[in-house]
Amino acid sequence: MKTTPALSESRAEERRQNLRAAFRKGLPIVPNRCPDPPGPIVSIQGYQYLVDFGEIENPRFHRVSKAKTCSCGAPYCEAIEAVRHYLNAGGARAPDPEGMPPCPICGGKTYRDRDWDGKYTKTLGWRCQQGGLKHFLQAKAERIQKNLAENPWLFPPVPGYPGVRRDEIMTWEECEEKKRRVFEETGYDPTA
Repeated sequence: MKTTPALSESRAEERRQNLRAAFRKGLPIVPNRCPDPPGPIVSIQGYQYLVDFGEIENPRFHRVSKAKTCSCGAPYCEAIEAVRHYLNAGGARAPDPEGMPPCPICGGKTYRDRDWDGKYTKTLGWRCQQGGLKHFLQAKAERIQKNLAENPWLFPPVPGYPGVRRDEIMTWEECEEKKRRVFEETGYDPTA
């Protein structure tokens, strides 16, 4: 027993037939999309403003923070000006980030920076109002040093394998020194 196709399937089939007919007649096939907006569109995304310049602009989307900085890095980006016009016209303000902890270096206020989110550690990126990115990187370096001190193993021991500690690995300077001592003791001259 055959059943009739669903309504969406019949519309899709009808559209395919219309496209085939237009192709046979040589008519240009115009994609079904809306034109780009005349000006930038500003919306709120999290604690920032998302500015859409349309498909013509590259990059299309800019994120402007409440500190008047743009994700593209340009100090005088058009997106900052678009947000200013949006707010002057009565647009809604982005909420203040309340959940951000204070800076561990100076205790100052921090704000979110998605560019510095940890890809593997899944930690949130941030910047300090007083120290900026420098304080974020300094806090991250201190956390890495603390973790290295707590876990000295490069390869942890397993049954049948003693493991390798980080302090057991020789640097190239130490290897050169050891090689030089062996050459002096045996009288070997690699340049001869």
